[in-house]
Amino acid sequence: MKTWDIIIVGGGPGGSMAAKVAAEKGLKTVFFERGRKSGEKNSSGCGLGPRLWRDFPEMMKRLTPEVAPSMRPGTMARNYFINKDDEVVGMVMARPTESVQYEPAKTWITMNCYRSDFDPWMASLAIEAGAEQITSTLIVDLIKDDRGKVIGVQDENGQKYGASIVIGADGALSMVAQKSGLRHKWQLSQITLVPQYDFYVPRENIDKIMGDETLAVWWGSTFPAAYQVFFAEGMHLGLGNWLNWWDKNPLYYLNRVVNLPYFQRLMKLLEAKPRELQSHLLPWMAYPENTYTDNVMLIGDAGGFPCPLEAEGIYPAIVTGKIAAEVAAQAISDGDTSKGALKAYEEGWKKSSVGIEFEAGPELQHIWSRLPFEPKTMEWFVPMMMELLGGIYDWSEPHAVRVRNILEAVRGYLPKAIPFIMQEVIPLLSKVLKEDFENFTKLSEFIPKLLPKKK
Repeated sequence: MKTWDIIIVGGGPGGSMAAKVAAEKGLKTVFFERGRKSGEKNSSGCGLGPRLWRDFPEMMKRLTPEVAPSMRPGTMARNYFINKDDEVVGMVMARPTESVQYEPAKTWITMNCYRSDFDPWMASLAIEAGAEQITSTLIVDLIKDDRGKVIGVQDENGQKYGASIVIGADGALSMVAQKSGLRHKWQLSQITLVPQYDFYVPRENIDKIMGDETLAVWWGSTFPAAYQVFFAEGMHLGLGNWLNWWDKNPLYYLNRVVNLPYFQRLMKLLEAKPRELQSHLLPWMAYPENTYTDNVMLIGDAGGFPCPLEAEGIYPAIVTGKIAAEVAAQAISDGDTSKGALKAYEEGWKKSSVGIEFEAGPELQHIWSRLPFEPKTMEWFVPMMMELLGGIYDWSEPHAVRVRNILEAVRGYLPKAIPFIMQEVIPLLSKVLKEDFENFTKLSEFIPKLLPKKK
């Protein structure tokens, strides 16, 4: 049996980052990819956040359109609000605000590209650093010693590979997580199903019609919130929800978005052509659980690290991959790869930007699941928002009369809005701002606490 210091199961961004850092630390490193190359089995796209350029500047400056032709930065994000009759009744555009503190976050919101470009580029960095990649190989089992400790992996052909540490970077259905005993399976409330359509769109049409828009969110009253992402020559439209939510085939809801008259008009303008239906499972958790044990660590989706608010997964995969490799290098150097030694991994990710994201994880996940991902909430939220935002443009009456009309209409939504604010918004603000707001019983007590104190 051939042996390495460290084996990484999975050749996605997190696995490649772990392999890159491990090799740079001097470890004999191998990472496995089931496809013929990284990214081949993942036809999806991704929005890369500015934090990658802030935290990994030397690496990210090498990501150029020459190596990732699908790259497209975007400054603007659009929000469509759709009522229960599937009419777009309002839109809000947003760009980076004045409180953003660093570049490139001041310039663009996301850098979008296809995983078929991004993943092989990440893998090439690991190989360049000295890691060995074995492709076209599906790892199906872990090898354990007489004490039950993991000492390697086995592929679908029975070939065995040994290592002191195994890192699971094998996605939502992680074999490493299951076989190591870290997780039997996800609960239905911890994982989402995400169907999406990929469209070909001529590059010149995207630039001419969408300008510098990077993404859009379709806030629906008849479907869970849908996302639209623009690449250099294409776009995605997708939506998702937790597995315990669906009452119909997920495509029923996705097709409702596609068949919106406004979306059909946009497709015609862009000359968009559907080219693929994609679907994947995505962990979406309030907090990661059981991410390490003797000789094993889980990173990225395998560990449940996608952001608790919008489930973005590339950045946490890369960050946790780096931390896991650094901990592995220290543990191997110390000659101790036990669970006690690998606890440093959990301590590391908790202190990182990923861990800070999860400080309010339960509250973030809960409010998101009850707002854009719950059409019943959107039935009153959308018209209430449009009264507040759209009413000011109404010339049907004197403005003083319209203000009274708007306030009266909004008052009608308060029986639903106030309980939502008290049950969802105040607990979130209490956790984020580290203030005890949860004992307030009415908004009149709560709102003054948010206002600046008089000098």
